[in-house]
Amino acid sequence: MLDKTFDVTKVRRDFPILSSRVEGNPLVYLDNAATTQKPRVVLDKLNQFYKLSNANVHRGSHHLSNLATHQFEQARETVAEFINAPNSHEIIWCKGTTEAINLVANSVHKWLGDQFGYAPYTVLVSIGEHHANIVPWQLLAETAKVQLIAIPLTASLEIDPVAYTALLQQHKPKVVALGHVSNATGCIHPVKEMLAQAKQMGAVTLIDGAQAIGHFRVDVQTLNCDFYCFSAHKCFGPTGIGALWGKTQLLNEMPPWQGGGEMIEKVSFSGTSYNKLPFKFEAGTPAIADVIGFAAAIDYLNAMDREKAQAHERQLFDQLIQACEQIPRLRLLSPIRHNVGIVSFIIEDLHHQDIATLLDQYGIAVRSGHHCAMPLMEHLAVSGTLRVSLSFYNTEQELAHFISALTEIIETLSATTAALTVANNISRAQIYPYGHEVIRQFEQARNSQERFNYLIQLSELLIKPSKEYLKDQYLLKQCEAKVWLIKDSANQPLKYHAWSDARIMRGLLVMLISCQKIAVNDLEAFLVRVKLERYLSPSRTNGVKAILAVLSMSDH
Repeated sequence: MLDKTFDVTKVRRDFPILSSRVEGNPLVYLDNAATTQKPRVVLDKLNQFYKLSNANVHRGSHHLSNLATHQFEQARETVAEFINAPNSHEIIWCKGTTEAINLVANSVHKWLGDQFGYAPYTVLVSIGEHHANIVPWQLLAETAKVQLIAIPLTASLEIDPVAYTALLQQHKPKVVALGHVSNATGCIHPVKEMLAQAKQMGAVTLIDGAQAIGHFRVDVQTLNCDFYCFSAHKCFGPTGIGALWGKTQLLNEMPPWQGGGEMIEKVSFSGTSYNKLPFKFEAGTPAIADVIGFAAAIDYLNAMDREKAQAHERQLFDQLIQACEQIPRLRLLSPIRHNVGIVSFIIEDLHHQDIATLLDQYGIAVRSGHHCAMPLMEHLAVSGTLRVSLSFYNTEQELAHFISALTEIIETLSATTAALTVANNISRAQIYPYGHEVIRQFEQARNSQERFNYLIQLSELLIKPSKEYLKDQYLLKQCEAKVWLIKDSANQPLKYHAWSDARIMRGLLVMLISCQKIAVNDLEAFLVRVKLERYLSPSRTNGVKAILAVLSMSDH
């Protein structure tokens, strides 16, 4: 049983969305690594700003501008105190962690060029980094003499300390950029010790704190990094706003990354001088209301007993791990120790996307895919995982519901045969059901669960092609799951070689092959008719369009 000294029932009342329902079921939100939900105080603060204080900051001489500026700069003080930054002018507002890393990558690169004459240099990151801490450095490497090297992981998915030390000594990197916590596995990396080693080599150090900041206290002075960045929406604040903290000396020496209003002191065609910190790095009108909402989220966290909240999360994590270990064919891909509460796993022979889609029919929100960590997925030799990420407002009952639903879904997807409702309507002369029968089945389905069950039944009709048709040249790149499709007019009556590693996509293939004439004519109207339009993400809709493009190809 969980420690009852943390009143999760009371906490949940602070989050209006947690009382909502999905498909008639209570919402079980287990996708906190993607974004956290927002407490009422944050929602109220956003609304209050626009109702009572809306004005641009720093530039006006009227009451509303002064009021907005005061709240805006007070928020900077709040963020600085939250991470124990020495000075509030070291807090730079960004759209989020991604923009913060791009700012550092570009500005530090120019600074290093001024310092060392644009000599070649190395940047160290780990294999497990989010794409936001890989791609900005790769963009530099494409245009400059920058070498990006990945630090390998241990078998327990932690950064390999021996390999890290060897890479430091061999390459003497100018930049070391590390995630505090892996967004894909939840692993908490020993960044304090790693930073100390990097400092001995004279490296500039950056920590991506996006996944850490909502779970435990961060002290940038204790860490002794040069830069620390995080996003508001990962710690119960608004989307589209985040903070970069940097040491004053470095920020003063670095050139600005973007130009425009606010970041200048004087502009003329003979030359421009830049504003002082922090405004030097804040070009244009900022996200004023979101900054103020960010501070409200931090105030909310500060009012909470965070140690008890963290203990509650850990107890939930332990309960979830114990339950997962009892499920056959479930392969855990998250470390059990040093974890903030993220459990990534796969079910052998089942596709993570199928499971996530069906969990949604139980009101359960999880994440499936590569989690913006494709190099890590490649390292793990998987296409993606199912990720459950916890927060302090989750409950023991929610996890029990999740495990029960997961078990049922595994049984459903693992069935070797299906009680096909379409079987009696399939002509012996054809492979797939007639389009009008498929549409009738979808129209008569009473709810989304019946519609997805029907898709699973349809998937049983798809015959797996031979290996010659499962090659990369036949892969449809627009699909989230792997989908192979080739039209073969000479092969009667089949005409198509089609397959997917995801069961629901196989069902969609059968549906689209059966209904191609109707679907090609007006896809949106067709999806509305079969009542699937709200369940297909933009990327899945793109996949549907790609399938129809192949199906509608001329036979000649």
